[in-house]
Amino acid sequence: MNPRHLQRFGSGLASLLLIVFGLQLAWWTWQMLMPSWRDAPLPAATTPAAPISLGRQLLGDRDGGATVTAAPTTAASTTGIRLKGVFAVDGRTPSAAVVNLGGRDQTVHLNQEISAGVKLVDVQPTHIVISRGGVREQIELERAATAAAAKAAAGATPAVTQFRLNVTSNSTNQFSLSRQELNTVLQDPRQLNFLGRIGPAPNGGVRVEDAPVGSLSQKLGLQNGDIITNINGQPINSQGDLARVYGQFNSLSAIRAEVRRNNVPVVLNYAIAN
Repeated sequence: MNPRHLQRFGSGLASLLLIVFGLQLAWWTWQMLMPSWRDAPLPAATTPAAPISLGRQLLGDRDGGATVTAAPTTAASTTGIRLKGVFAVDGRTPSAAVVNLGGRDQTVHLNQEISAGVKLVDVQPTHIVISRGGVREQIELERAATAAAAKAAAGATPAVTQFRLNVTSNSTNQFSLSRQELNTVLQDPRQLNFLGRIGPAPNGGVRVEDAPVGSLSQKLGLQNGDIITNINGQPINSQGDLARVYGQFNSLSAIRAEVRRNNVPVVLNYAIAN
């Protein structure tokens, strides 16, 4: 190799080394001064919604339908919306919520508007997510927060052996109860174990699967095998129908439930006092 070729080879090698050194320097600078995407925190995994059953608030449901779920909360939404309960219309996936905007409770389904410009975009067992003007806000279920505060204030609480609600039977199939007392009792998550159990009936209506002594179902005059077919003139064909009735509960002073008991029609009447 003549001197001229050696000079060209040396110049080329120097240029290559300079490029490699420059790239390495740039890489080191990037690593030290810029956060690596690999170190960025992964988004929190979404907890799968637990199967929920409906009708727990009024008629008592532990397994079938949509379970009202209690969870800690902090405060009401900035929109003034309070979350009273969630349930699954299909008996499996949370898809609707019972909310309060300062008046009566109302039932809102997923992707429906709660109020003008405020839309329900997600329902979970412990909270809902609303969207207003493209901004999302999470609202926690308020019932358990109230119960937790009461428990902390009271200290140790006695064991629960039955649903703690006074239901007066004025005569055969005539009952009276206090709305305020019922709402207070339902703030205690332990009471959810003493509601009884309901599920869909094969030929329409909602069937009482279990109404043990001391349960809310038994106190309301319901028996094992009863099929609820109509409440206040509204046909009951699913747990979703019960949810609609519950959404009206705070405005009702009387409830008339039509039941099939051993294929015999039975009417149960409830007087609701404040």
